[in-house]
Amino acid sequence: MGITGIGSVQTYIYNSQTGKLSSKDGSPDEFVDYFNGTLSAESSTILNGYDTAKKSGIKNVIEMAYAKGSFQGIKAWVPTDAIECEITCKIVSGEEFTYTVNGDRVLTCYAPVALSLEELEGWGEDMPFKTHQSKAYDSATNSMNFAVGDVIDLGNGYKLKIGEKRVEVDGYGSGNAADDEKVRHLEYGLNALIHFADQQWPAACIWEEHTPMLLSLLEELGIDTGREFSLNGTKCVVENGKIGEAGNKWFIPSDAHDKALKRKEELLAQLLCAQK
Repeated sequence: MGITGIGSVQTYIYNSQTGKLSSKDGSPDEFVDYFNGTLSAESSTILNGYDTAKKSGIKNVIEMAYAKGSFQGIKAWVPTDAIECEITCKIVSGEEFTYTVNGDRVLTCYAPVALSLEELEGWGEDMPFKTHQSKAYDSATNSMNFAVGDVIDLGNGYKLKIGEKRVEVDGYGSGNAADDEKVRHLEYGLNALIHFADQQWPAACIWEEHTPMLLSLLEELGIDTGREFSLNGTKCVVENGKIGEAGNKWFIPSDAHDKALKRKEELLAQLLCAQK
């Protein structure tokens, strides 16, 4: 069967009467023996963490296919009188496995990654901004940078200064109390936006109440927020009135997600016989 990993596509036959799995062509297969309980993980020289995840996924598919009672399972793919069914597993990544029964996809399993303590270290209010290179708006790429040292003059007596760790306001008292309160909210919002653009905070940290004024600021600086734009190298979109990272399906920033996924995939690739 070879080493299981990303991109692997493997097909098996399940017999509901015996409750056993077999390879499609009937040839010997260590995963089949492992699934059926006739081979221990410690005895195999090729099985790894991907095989453990695949075993769990196939068991879920079998339970769905042969469910009884009010939940009828996936009967569209497995007739009521069927003794055997063909199950195929494709490993897309360390967090995504897809399963088909008799040629039709029935299940996609997602196992989201989790950040390690090392990857979480530094997240918080005192986390320094990463971007130190200023970049004015570029219409060709609909992009710009907010960098440490930049000063944004709001033109009404207030200035936003981007420090090492946070945004600060120069000019409090230039207007009335309502003006001070408004620019204070803009200060908080821009602080979150820059941490988000620097891949340090998730988009959820940009509060909904701050988003309209942030979008107005971006538009004044030239950004077309009606289409994909880039801030500090992060591709952004506005959906349902919220600023988010384009293509990011997860809560955490894509940089952190990719590092955590790589770590997870390295762990999954380890042979079961070597794991203690």
